[in-house]
Amino acid sequence: MLPQIMAAARRASEVYRDSGVKERVEQGGYTRVDPFLVAGKERIPVLLRPLDKLLGAFIRDDVSGILINSERSAGLIHMTCAHELGHYFMGHGTTADDSLDYGPQAARHEQEADWFAYQLMVPRALLAYVMRRKGWTMQSLADPRLLYQLSLRLGISYTAAAWSLARHKLMAPTEVKRLLKVQPLAIKEELLAGQAFDARKEVWLLDERDRDSVLEPRAEDRMVLRLKSHASAGYLWSLDELASEGFEIRPTLAPSKEAIPTDTVFGGFTTAEFLLSHEMVGATDSPAVLAMEEVRPWAKEKPASTFEAKTLFEGVSPGLTSIAKQQLLGESSAA
Repeated sequence: MLPQIMAAARRASEVYRDSGVKERVEQGGYTRVDPFLVAGKERIPVLLRPLDKLLGAFIRDDVSGILINSERSAGLIHMTCAHELGHYFMGHGTTADDSLDYGPQAARHEQEADWFAYQLMVPRALLAYVMRRKGWTMQSLADPRLLYQLSLRLGISYTAAAWSLARHKLMAPTEVKRLLKVQPLAIKEELLAGQAFDARKEVWLLDERDRDSVLEPRAEDRMVLRLKSHASAGYLWSLDELASEGFEIRPTLAPSKEAIPTDTVFGGFTTAEFLLSHEMVGATDSPAVLAMEEVRPWAKEKPASTFEAKTLFEGVSPGLTSIAKQQLLGESSAA
């Protein structure tokens, strides 16, 4: 690794540790780095707006700032913000980026920002943490459906997730190129099994391994919740708490292969799937609780199983980020 790349990777590791992001993941249950939060810690305002072909820009001034194209996917927006933070933390001047695809022939400051961004958004420790929680191995991540779910939990694009594995030397570039032949749209269509949806939004697959996690979808994303079911023994998953938290619940239209009963013995388990969306629009500071109990409606007894996770919906829309707005309001109140 070239010295400038090593310096950028080392600086990203310091920021991951010192900005509170590491603690947020390990103690708070979050699964990704929030680059808006990192910018806020440095009091760098981040403004999202349509920018035509430009992905983003970093402005070095008395009060530095970051500009990002709001017309891109959430994953690309996050990675662009991390790249612009790389320019800031590596001491670069004002610069604009119309691409994040920087190879070894690129200018040194772009290579540094590129490696900083990948190391900040996907440090090896975070990757290991998410894989351990989900029970994923490197062999299982060769399945594009699981790689897509990894990308959602890391808050980056499917492409960036694949290449991050190569950068950590956990996957060969040839394997990455094979995975990138699969389009995320096909994975979303398979998950929703015929349900109409906005192809620009993401589709999360949640299961028991997401228990106690804090996930950060966008408000318009869909969530497929797949849980073991003991319906043959009379147990049903209670949906009352989901409705009270503002979730809209619908059955999936067609059972997937994984929904086929795995135990045909009376009292054994099958798989239940629920399609969830949320009525709120925009960001919120308070996570919605996604809690369910599997009970026999007529019996007053301990639930056969419980599930609880939290969803903190992220708003990615034109204007200042919610963190930048809060800081400006705080400064106005203090003046």
